[in-house]
Amino acid sequence: MLNKIKKDILLKSLCFIIPSLIILLPASNGCVSHTNRNVVKVDCTKVKINTKIPGTPGITTRTTFCSDYMFDSKALKLAIQIFVEEYSEEFEISEDKVWALLSGLLIEVSAIPRSVHAAYDVSGKLAEGDVPVSGLALSKNHIWVEVKTTQVWSSSLVHELIHIIIWRNNNVHGDPDHEGSEFSGWSKKHTKFIKYMKDTLLAAEI
Repeated sequence: MLNKIKKDILLKSLCFIIPSLIILLPASNGCVSHTNRNVVKVDCTKVKINTKIPGTPGITTRTTFCSDYMFDSKALKLAIQIFVEEYSEEFEISEDKVWALLSGLLIEVSAIPRSVHAAYDVSGKLAEGDVPVSGLALSKNHIWVEVKTTQVWSSSLVHELIHIIIWRNNNVHGDPDHEGSEFSGWSKKHTKFIKYMKDTLLAAEI
């Protein structure tokens, strides 16, 4: 499957988005198009919103709010599986090790944007004030990811998974300043890997 995906990447650029597949979520009341089931609308009064991701070592997902959007568990499982396989190959560690570093992770998801008082960009530059973010590594066991479209690839899932791997490797931090010099762990190789993974998941229509 991954070989097919890699071939598809050659036929698609990151900027080429099929309109019928990528549909922006509404800012207020509305529904996600049912032409793509990678993202689903949930209501905690009707269904359980804390879900274990099948085929993973105790990884779970839930929404931030009772009425919210979240990644379909099968789509999320496939995205994580591809991430594990590709990360293992790119950074020359076993897939079992990558899975172990993600074990028991909580992936919180919401279509409602968040902001923080300060955050680093990928180059290590600190922004302060009311800084909008699309993802957060809240602890070494918990990430938050904003649902931006009806597909997983456009979210910051891969970015936050890398933070968790770094955090669990050093047990102190997830390298919040990325390529900056204040913290260690994140490299330009990680930044390039995120772009590659977005291309890969886009080609797989996840």
